[in-house]
Amino acid sequence: MMASRKDIDLICFDVDGTLVNHPSGMVIWEILNIRYGGSLETNKKRYRMFHEGDITYDEWVALDIGDWLAAGATRDEILACVAEFELVAGARDTVDELVRRGYRLAIISGTLDIVLETLFPEHPFDDVYTNKLFFDDAGKLTSWRATLFDGHGKPDALREITDRHSIDIRRSAFVGDGENDVPLLGIPGVVVAYEPRSVRLEKGADIVIKNEAFTRLLDIFD
Repeated sequence: MMASRKDIDLICFDVDGTLVNHPSGMVIWEILNIRYGGSLETNKKRYRMFHEGDITYDEWVALDIGDWLAAGATRDEILACVAEFELVAGARDTVDELVRRGYRLAIISGTLDIVLETLFPEHPFDDVYTNKLFFDDAGKLTSWRATLFDGHGKPDALREITDRHSIDIRRSAFVGDGENDVPLLGIPGVVVAYEPRSVRLEKGADIVIKNEAFTRLLDIFD
């Protein structure tokens, strides 16, 4: 049974497709893979390999970022790609208002840390779970740390956050859009599918927001 929206203390968000968008609809991984010599077909092939169990999440990340390293990727080049993205209209005002209303906010996403840090540098999220990139003093990409908390790891991140802040997991909510958010269905008290790209997420979510402003969340979490 879905928790009452009045009983929510924590709201967690996905990033790509939820808080930020690219004009093409692609996520940062796809944009960077193409920037560093890949293709849409390569993106699709690796996605299939992961979901069919041929490679692990870490191996998938290593394949992608390995290509960027081989191409000599730099922070400035990656930032230029990030600059093609923008915050979803109303996202900043909405999350600021949710904090003002007393909600604790967090990020659980397969995005790259540089996306959130660049597009939302003064964000109000207490806990941030993303993939991370590392650069040397000259700005050259040197290494990465794959998140343990994408896809089937997202519920583990939610449990860590709720345990850390002594929040009943049923008093949490999640807002996302993609197939990698599906493992969270039925775990927090409320799952919101915002402009969902995943049929399974849309069918399983407690609330679906389509063709409406991001500020619609303020009517849900009042």
